[in-house]
Amino acid sequence: MLKLLPILLSAVVNIANVNIFEIEGIFSSGHINALERYIEEVEQEDNNLLIIQYNASDVNENSIIELKKILAKIDIPKAIWVGPNKTDIDISILKNFDYIGLSPGTTITTKEGFNALGEICKINSCNDEVASVTAEEGIYRDYLVVGSIGAFVENLGSQDISSILRPISLSFNLSSDEIDQIRFIKPSLFERFYISISNPVFTYLFFALGFALIGLELFAIGPGLMAFIGALLISFSSMTFNEYNLSYIGLLIFLASFLLFIKVLSRGYFGSLGLVALLILHGSAIVMFYNYELKINHFLLIGASSVIAFFYYIAIPTVIRSRLTTDTSAMSSLVNSEVVLLELINNNQALVRLDGKKLVVERVEDKSYNLKDEYKLFEEDGKLII
Repeated sequence: MLKLLPILLSAVVNIANVNIFEIEGIFSSGHINALERYIEEVEQEDNNLLIIQYNASDVNENSIIELKKILAKIDIPKAIWVGPNKTDIDISILKNFDYIGLSPGTTITTKEGFNALGEICKINSCNDEVASVTAEEGIYRDYLVVGSIGAFVENLGSQDISSILRPISLSFNLSSDEIDQIRFIKPSLFERFYISISNPVFTYLFFALGFALIGLELFAIGPGLMAFIGALLISFSSMTFNEYNLSYIGLLIFLASFLLFIKVLSRGYFGSLGLVALLILHGSAIVMFYNYELKINHFLLIGASSVIAFFYYIAIPTVIRSRLTTDTSAMSSLVNSEVVLLELINNNQALVRLDGKKLVVERVEDKSYNLKDEYKLFEEDGKLII
């Protein structure tokens, strides 16, 4: 009899507006800003229902704290549906909602001990401080198991389900005229961009590519477009540094690798110094993300470092050709000069010394060369050849 009292005494709230706020990707301050803007714009009347569709791939702890503060200020009915992908969510988030919907396969974690999972562990798979939703779709005490957001909303309106926070239940019919609007709310375009680059692999890739473009601009003759794009990439990627606790020591190591890559570009060929620069570059990434608040996929991080090194490796021949062909007067002045052969880089290029300076020049593929011997430079098709 006592269990029936909350149901008998609960007030029925007639819902006219259903607002669904989507949390996709990395749950960050981008979502929090968008949610706060929605709260300011929409009148908080009792006939509004706020539903959070939670499908976060990773989460920042500070965002969880801010979400709890926002939900504590809202008096309208609040619901959350976790899905459609298999998603991890902490039970401390679920406790802030009147109604909870879980898609099959959802993983619920807790730092409060096994007992905090409560009713969930009675018919679902639980292990230590983790619960996996394995129950069939249906309505259970304190939560629903449904495979879609549509089924969740429909059950909230058509079934007599009491709030787990207060004595209220909802009443509405999606197919009737009593519903004024069903509104899907997303972060703005800029906020979605911020959420996307919050991925640590994208943050690292954009940041390193930005510096690579600036470094390439130092050697290429042009209007500075590459440097401008590089500066934009650095600015966008660095916006996430403070939120996710990036290590600034790793940034100093990254700058050292950048200077080594500049040295590689000035030499004109990759060589062992280029390999050292690549190892320092990847080492800087490991240090930068050592205490990062998001999960790090080290396999993808290695791939990102390889992309940066490949970019430098492809950019080097382009820079060389630009330096050799854009200033023909300077090139002509070197014709017939005596140079000392230092190294055979590959089948087509050689490293020589001229008056104490090292140059990369072309060589004849089938011709035999001896290191430390002197050769004359001549010009052919805009290239210096020995």
